[in-house]
Amino acid sequence: MSLRSTYNYIRKRVAEIYYRLRHSVSIFRKRFPSIAVTGRIVLPSDFVLDEATAKPRGYQAPDGSYYSKVNQLSFEQLPRTVVESIRNYDSILRLYLGDGYLINDANIWRNYSIPVEIKNQELISNHWHYDKVVDFRNIQLFVLLGDVSEDDGPLEFLINPNEYRLMPSVLNRSNADLNINSKKLTGKRGDTFLFSTGSTPHRAGIPKDGHFRDIFSVAFFPAYTKIGKPAQLLLMDLN
Repeated sequence: MSLRSTYNYIRKRVAEIYYRLRHSVSIFRKRFPSIAVTGRIVLPSDFVLDEATAKPRGYQAPDGSYYSKVNQLSFEQLPRTVVESIRNYDSILRLYLGDGYLINDANIWRNYSIPVEIKNQELISNHWHYDKVVDFRNIQLFVLLGDVSEDDGPLEFLINPNEYRLMPSVLNRSNADLNINSKKLTGKRGDTFLFSTGSTPHRAGIPKDGHFRDIFSVAFFPAYTKIGKPAQLLLMDLN
């Protein structure tokens, strides 16, 4: 091998080792891994928001109004197809949250249009945020309960988040311009989206005048948080 060939070989190997080390360090520094999985299920026609029993949620506007409602559901109230969908994600949930992970009570949310003069206020989780509960390690499954377009105020989230530290403007919900490439959860009734809400910046969109958005969600937590019931017990009836 000539001297020049030897030099080029060594140079190539050094560059390869450098990039491998750089990649390893970036992975090590990544504070929270993220998950984002789409799917679809068939929902029974009566699985909708019950307006008669729905309670106000979110932040109260200066005039005392609320622009979101919620029905809280126990696991036993969920349609079979939703439970089966959760069961299909069991291996993903175990990898992320560990064995013995918990399933919390579920919710059906409805967000309404907000008057233009107060749209900059956070009233329906419409500022960028992480879902920090006990810590940042939690996941939610979302299911659209109606066809959702951009006019209906869809959920907005980061595409392939790759932050190496928590974004302060997201952590304190200041809604600063993040300059990020985001995506909106639009689609048809029954479309699903499982993602790591604790490590993925996201926010609720604001429906346009005359529109609202209905969505179902259920959250999953590690066993040490003691939030919810053991998934193994809730899912055992499917065996």
